Amino acid sequence: MNVRKWLLAAATGAVLAPLGASAATIVATDSESVLLGIPRFDSSLGTLNKVTLDVSVTKFRSWLLRAPSGTTSPVALDWSVNGDWQLLGNGLAAPLLVPIVGSGSSTVALSPAAGTDFGYFEVSGSGTGSATLDTSYFIGSQRVYFNGFDLGFNAPPAGDTTITGVPTGGAVTHLSRSCQLGFGGTPMPADDDFCGSVRYTLTYDYTPFGAAVPEPASWAMMVLGFGLAGAAIRRRRAVGDRAAA
Repeated sequence: MNVRKWLLAAATGAVLAPLGASAATIVATDSESVLLGIPRFDSSLGTLNKVTLDVSVTKFRSWLLRAPSGTTSPVALDWSVNGDWQLLGNGLAAPLLVPIVGSGSSTVALSPAAGTDFGYFEVSGSGTGSATLDTSYFIGSQRVYFNGFDLGFNAPPAGDTTITGVPTGGAVTHLSRSCQLGFGGTPMPADDDFCGSVRYTLTYDYTPFGAAVPEPASWAMMVLGFGLAGAAIRRRRAVGDRAAA
């Protein structure tokens, strides 16, 4: 590449390089156990291009095992969860469903009662999900509060939870609105918000105002590039004119 072409290429690069707009992001988090809320985007910072929500969910549920009186204790049960957690509103075009799945074993200690023995155990499921939200919903001064719900918390739908190892003549029952075993192995009544953990991560992708304006140093490179390229062209023409004469 001769000097003229090199200078022209340098000048062109100086023009094009600084003109691409710079992107920026803001990431904020919240959880259902705290629910502090997430600030909306400050429109004075720039143009909001995209809002993304990432959710991480773990949920617990309590169950009751009843067995015929005199059943050998403890009883080993195997369980699996294949449920859904749901979030509505908050700029979503449609409900966000996050599959929560899990499997494990529980050793259930039985206590005697009138004509039956009983014991408690818990199951759990976890999952992650994400969605792109309506940007217009997130411009303003007030905070946004996310609060989803385990669709199997009150009454697991058919096929949601499978439990095996139940003694002959025994049965298992889901305990609505309770989760996790407390002191003494008894279930703890609680709201869904406290039956596990849900973490929300909100990402604002935006273009800051003035991001496409070249910095002073870039302007200097552009002017220098054009000047050198022009000088090279004039010099080439001058040499050509002398040769012609």
